[in-house]
Amino acid sequence: MGNIKNGKFVYKNEDGRKKMHEFYDKTLASLDVPYSEDYFDTSFGKTHCLLVGDPEKPRICTIHGGNGITTLNLKLFLPLLQEYCIIAPDVIGMPGKSDPYRNISSKKDEYGLWIKEVLDHYKEDWISFVVSSYSSAMFLSFARMYPENVRSALLLVPSGIAHGSILPMLGKMVVPFMKYYFSPSGKTLDAVIESMGGKGDSIWREFFDIMMSSYKMEMRPPREYKKREMISFKAPLLIIASEKDIFFPAGRVFNKAGKIFAGPVAMVEIDSKHLPSDETMVDVCKRTIEFFENT
Repeated sequence: MGNIKNGKFVYKNEDGRKKMHEFYDKTLASLDVPYSEDYFDTSFGKTHCLLVGDPEKPRICTIHGGNGITTLNLKLFLPLLQEYCIIAPDVIGMPGKSDPYRNISSKKDEYGLWIKEVLDHYKEDWISFVVSSYSSAMFLSFARMYPENVRSALLLVPSGIAHGSILPMLGKMVVPFMKYYFSPSGKTLDAVIESMGGKGDSIWREFFDIMMSSYKMEMRPPREYKKREMISFKAPLLIIASEKDIFFPAGRVFNKAGKIFAGPVAMVEIDSKHLPSDETMVDVCKRTIEFFENT
């Protein structure tokens, strides 16, 4: 298949990529969990993927959010390793160790194809998913195309269903992001973290700093899915959202989810910003384990 380099290089320079890889290695080591890693060809370029936890346990798949990174996504979902082994790919064209070229299109539903190739590599054809934010839309692309391959799924603060009002997003997130992008300062970094969540967490702060100063962010929003597109998808969903999330507020998400999904949907509201705290995630993971066991 060869190395596919027709997309945009996503780092400002090679030094930026090196910093991100060093952060990846450091945060992966800090999780202190058993893992193996793999690097394989897909139609969209090379994909780096971790298999985390006890390989004898049943597998689930998680995918990090937009402009996010696998190691911090795993940090959120660590309690799930009590029951599961986690397949965790680095999204091509985003922070991580997969090809750093933006080759996958949300509009063309290509994330579904890429996820299928990842799961084929691990010979998984019926699996549960744990996704959040942007990766929820990636998952819905897969669920639309391969509904028979989804056992069940947790969608946390999910994209792909309904989004919040544009003006608050512009004022609280996009403007501080752009300010930091062109003129980094502690004040603008704090403004971003204040809106996202993760305040007081030095690891998330370090990631936002590297991501916003070294990497060219994907600013295009993921697409939203319609009822007619999801008509064949009937696997059980657990949707957890918060009204304080400026990107995907619970009220809008729950209202639309009730209309577009044909299968059973459980909805839980949490008190959180877009990035839930470790304490909140303990409860989210507990609910997820119970949900997976009962579906």
